[in-house]
Amino acid sequence: MIGGLIALSLVRVYRSGPAGQPVSSAGWGYALLWTGVIGARALFSYGAGHWFGTQLGSWLAASSIPSATITDALIFMAVAMLLTRTAGLAIRSHSVSGEKTTTIPSPHYTHA
Repeated sequence: MIGGLIALSLVRVYRSGPAGQPVSSAGWGYALLWTGVIGARALFSYGAGHWFGTQLGSWLAASSIPSATITDALIFMAVAMLLTRTAGLAIRSHSVSGEKTTTIPSPHYTHA
């Protein structure tokens, strides 16, 4: 959930276009955050099988935690992050100010 809030803080929501529809925009920080999160999960998964599997297995057995819990936790973390970000964007899109921003017409736009 905290990751979703961090992702949400890296997204700008504003109104654009003739109808003033809410749109979002994100930059390199957002891309780096998601790359880091996905990379950390992949690194953990690899490490669990190749680097620290014995220690992790011992800890799971000593704590009476099934090994499938690790997979479930990684999936839950990803879903929680996405839902937090998505819910935050929905809330922000409804509360963004009514001011329209100037937009550059698309190449298909014709003047009357």
